[in-house]
Amino acid sequence: MFIISGENLIDLVAGPDGNLAPHAGGAPYNFACALALQGVGAGYVNPFSGDAFGVVLKRTLVASGARHLGRTSPKPTCLALVTTDERGQPSYSFYLEKVAYRDIDAATIASMTPPGAAGFHTGALALVPPDDQAMLDALVGARARGLLCTVDVNMRPVVASSAGVSLELYRDAALAVAANAHVVKVSDEDLRHLGLAGPPLASAKALVERGCRLVVVTLGADGAWAVTADAQIHQPAIPVKVVDLVGAGDCFFAGLIAWLFRNGALAGLRERAPAQDILAKALRHGAISAAIDVSRPGCQPPTWDEVLAWPTQSA
Repeated sequence: MFIISGENLIDLVAGPDGNLAPHAGGAPYNFACALALQGVGAGYVNPFSGDAFGVVLKRTLVASGARHLGRTSPKPTCLALVTTDERGQPSYSFYLEKVAYRDIDAATIASMTPPGAAGFHTGALALVPPDDQAMLDALVGARARGLLCTVDVNMRPVVASSAGVSLELYRDAALAVAANAHVVKVSDEDLRHLGLAGPPLASAKALVERGCRLVVVTLGADGAWAVTADAQIHQPAIPVKVVDLVGAGDCFFAGLIAWLFRNGALAGLRERAPAQDILAKALRHGAISAAIDVSRPGCQPPTWDEVLAWPTQSA
């Protein structure tokens, strides 16, 4: 089982007519659902609110096959207003004050981690100070107990700025968490926000030099790269009619991790990166996972069988 910590929220997605459609969301929450749908045990630890939105979030998580290991909080559900441009690229505005998912600490996460857990995952809004310290402590503790640690950086500088957190402090926090992970996913935009100047692959290599075994860089329509100490492997984006891009990165990363897990290549990442042919297959599985998601409204992760049945799988 993977233990997942980070935000759960409701994405209020604005349609062309201005009406708002609610979708269960939050990057780590999406990752938990997506991982479970691909046949990997997922235990989500952050609280859900007891309000109507919290009930929907928990029901959706459980329906995916994931387990909720946390409690119910009296605080309200976090909301995100989502608008998309002509390419389906989303922009977010978050309502974060005194919300349910933030009602957690590292000791609680450790207490909910069952013996034999395979990994720990976090990222996104959990890296924004002051929440970063709990995630860093949880990550360090998980790594000390032998769990494989994964982080989706997913930088949100507007959120940090609105909370009065300087970009420099946010960068330092995100880099500190990422440096303690075995596997890190970043976008080219994330790398710029992290202050890692230069071409994306060179910036990703800088994260490898900080201690990561594998850095996955997503470049939107230009596909994705897997970067290790010894290799750089490219995966083109999968052609698909895009409805919107909500949750694409979450589904990509979950698909990649699921493929590595189900093919026996994940545990060894604590010590060394997999062989290039293994990484190439995992990247492709992740890319197809993302393609299926973006062909649907909101974040709707595919199942393992849906990914294997995708017509370009054997191309």
